[in-house]
Amino acid sequence: MTKHTFNSVGRRGFISTVTAAALGMSGAAIAQSGPAAFPSKPVRIVVPFTPGGSNDVIARLVAQKFQEMWSQPVVVENKPGAAGNIGANEIAKSAPDGYNLLLTNINIVSMNPGLIDKMPFDPQKDFAPISLLGTTSLVLVVHPSIQAQNARQLIELLRREPGKLNYASSGNGSPQHMSAEMFKAMTKTSMLHIPYRGAAPAIADLLAGQVQVSVGVINQLLPHIRAGKMKALAVTSRKRLSSLPDVPTLDEAGVPGYESEIWLGLAAPAGTPPAIVDFINQAARRVMAMPDVVEKLQGQGIEVLVSTPEQMRQRGLDDLKRWGDIIKTAGIKVE
Repeated sequence: MTKHTFNSVGRRGFISTVTAAALGMSGAAIAQSGPAAFPSKPVRIVVPFTPGGSNDVIARLVAQKFQEMWSQPVVVENKPGAAGNIGANEIAKSAPDGYNLLLTNINIVSMNPGLIDKMPFDPQKDFAPISLLGTTSLVLVVHPSIQAQNARQLIELLRREPGKLNYASSGNGSPQHMSAEMFKAMTKTSMLHIPYRGAAPAIADLLAGQVQVSVGVINQLLPHIRAGKMKALAVTSRKRLSSLPDVPTLDEAGVPGYESEIWLGLAAPAGTPPAIVDFINQAARRVMAMPDVVEKLQGQGIEVLVSTPEQMRQRGLDDLKRWGDIIKTAGIKVE
């Protein structure tokens, strides 16, 4: 198999260039290279968030492909609550045998430790990283009634009338909340935070005009943006997105250096045998190189990103420091 390479790209650390040719091994080849008799029974992937979001989308796609490759059932279980900590804690305490996997993300690994005083597990010590799977950007949106056609105009409005507008998030400590607070800090503006129990009610109130602004996950907002029910002012990624090519980044739109994205990855309980971790890593790489997978994920605003276990661990540590500084500066805590 051709060696997979990673390029350093500023603060993001690395991006993988994924091609089917680079990872073009057959399912049979993977099965033969894996640990003896693994997997010999059903595998479960716990998604510690509600169905329908980016975490759920990517988990179900990966589970489907794993099932086809391994000829064993791969079941996705949604176990939301406590900003992802409930489902993550269950996997942290599960048998480290490769049959219990976690669809983890930046929230669990790099944000929750700074937000929650009594974590039920240690994200760095209690999991064996397997691979990053992808990243999804967020998008700054406003209700159509707001007289701002771009981010600069919104910033001017917020400075003229500080505290007048409300912004919605999917909950205290969520990536949406953190990204909006970083926007406020970097633009020296003021908005009132209205936290919701998940993205769906936050989006519903934004559509109804009960709140005026949000920094939301792109795949959940795309249908409403395309329907003209909310205005997309900027994306939070470093580069423009193929799904919204005409929408500038916040860096381009007047907030130099702004960057926020949600990474998604696969992890197992600490102590899972390295041979099994490597086996699943290689399977994940092959899945994420499949053209139909790339196409489906891009349609949801998710960009493929794979890694070695160590690169995934380092990404989590880098973001832990970065978001820890932001959380401390903003004085944000979650009970």
